[in-house]
Amino acid sequence: MDRLAAGRVALPSENRGRMATAGTEADRSELLGHVFASLDSKAVSELNGICLETSYEEGELVAQEGSYASGMHIVKSGLVKIGKHGERGSGKRVLRFLSVGELFGLEAIVLEHATNIQYAKAIMPSSLIFIERRNLVAFRDGHPEICADLCRWLARDVVMLEYKLTRDAVESLDRNLALLLIALAHKYGEKIENVVTVQLPVSRQILSDMLGVSVESLMRSLRRFRDHKLLTTSGRVVSIHDFDSLMSRARITPFYLSIIEETL
Repeated sequence: MDRLAAGRVALPSENRGRMATAGTEADRSELLGHVFASLDSKAVSELNGICLETSYEEGELVAQEGSYASGMHIVKSGLVKIGKHGERGSGKRVLRFLSVGELFGLEAIVLEHATNIQYAKAIMPSSLIFIERRNLVAFRDGHPEICADLCRWLARDVVMLEYKLTRDAVESLDRNLALLLIALAHKYGEKIENVVTVQLPVSRQILSDMLGVSVESLMRSLRRFRDHKLLTTSGRVVSIHDFDSLMSRARITPFYLSIIEETL
């Protein structure tokens, strides 16, 4: 994945954000090699051999909170939301959204937890790579170098959850929207000359859910960005004309920026 340097976005090629959408072994190996960067090509090939590929329709449950934690999932295409149910039927709380290359279910491997502590649901047609718990544990025992990658993903999740909790509590919608647009640009954007074009993968209702606000509040924030000449919108296409100003509004440090590159 490209890195950000000197406060400037290093945008993807036209194929980035769509990695491994085809169902070939090579595509899957490429994605696994990205997720588990500590593994050499031989180990990645071995890991690929114990993977299964599953598909889910929009709104379909991938994992139920409290059910048996059968293994780990990696998003190959699409978008998945992770959340928890409230106590005594008091509603649901969306914790995070996972796009291509992100994973969930590590608790079953690292903590040897028997049940899912969160639920996972596809919010658009999605393809996932599944690795059964026993197979992954056996692979880990034979390839202990993968532990560095598992720790990296767990640490990243902790950092982003802490950051999200703080951000939701004290930051403005405009700053949160700027951060989300930056993350979406890294995943789905294409830069042509000085304009970054992002084909949004989901509806504005889902974008508002990701921000924890109403659609009306999201639209008002987008209108403010348009009024300040930061961007223009047309349906699901967002054209960012002043990425530096968007970065300034986000007020993001280089450390968090490096994590946001792979995170929604």
